[in-house]
Amino acid sequence: MKLEDIKTISVLGSGIMGHGIAQTFLVAGYPVHLYDLKESILETAKAHIKKNLDLFHDAGLVKKREIAPALRRLTTTTDLRVAVEHGDFILEAAPENLALKQALFQEVESLCPEHAIIASNTSSLMMTDIGSRVKKKERLVITHWFNPPHIVPTVEVVKGEKTSEATVETTVALLTKIGKLPVKINLELPGFLVNRIQIAMAREVIDLYEKGVASAADIDKAIKGSIGFRLASIGMLLTMDLGGLDVWLKAYGNVVPKIQSSIEAPKALQRLVSQGHYGIKTGKGFYDYTLDFSRAELDEAVRKRDEDFLKRLKTLYWQK
Repeated sequence: MKLEDIKTISVLGSGIMGHGIAQTFLVAGYPVHLYDLKESILETAKAHIKKNLDLFHDAGLVKKREIAPALRRLTTTTDLRVAVEHGDFILEAAPENLALKQALFQEVESLCPEHAIIASNTSSLMMTDIGSRVKKKERLVITHWFNPPHIVPTVEVVKGEKTSEATVETTVALLTKIGKLPVKINLELPGFLVNRIQIAMAREVIDLYEKGVASAADIDKAIKGSIGFRLASIGMLLTMDLGGLDVWLKAYGNVVPKIQSSIEAPKALQRLVSQGHYGIKTGKGFYDYTLDFSRAELDEAVRKRDEDFLKRLKTLYWQK
């Protein structure tokens, strides 16, 4: 399977990740078959894609005349066979449930073309486990996108135990062609690369919050204006090189013995979840959205986030 052989994309699951992934391929010129269990879910996904394309236009990333053709390249269906029977690159974006994904991959293999690459957007499961019932395991690969997937550039590409190098190279080439920043992960391990770093950081951040070192707002302000500001431009290891590895070695020795090292979930996180506080979707998390934000303000916050992300995308990564 080579890049030039990929003509049609299938995306299975049209939720937060699925519709954004579909949009990325649509903008890049690929016909996309988007699958989900209910027509109502698919209608919502189409509305989100249209709204997001308008945001891309407002940000100067797509032309107005490109939006209608992109939407015409989208086909939605609740029939899995219709979704995958002509798919050259099939990407699963279903809920993070191993049994569900195993059954789905097994069924997809029985319905899709022999040459198709079958990918998963899993963020924590192993392809070796997901594809355990698939016969041609060499064509399986993980492409781990980040929310919002139509904006965030990086996509991790992770091999399973039997994934062929040809599958990896074709996947990397495809992601590059559609304007993404593919990163090959050489080891199949839980959390891959980015989520392991993110979880390690979250453990210390939540511990600092629980100890009352600073408020949630001030912790976020501190990160955005310091490490977040630097890492967005030059990454972690280059930051260390530019600062001096001797300096980093001394700082490491001084700080590491005193930071959080528990392998248990942070108590503050456990407490919030046990109380039914899941963040913005329930009205409360580390911030209290029911007190501090109206519904319109929450919608505006998401829109502002996407606008800020799009500005950075246009400046640093957008190629068209």
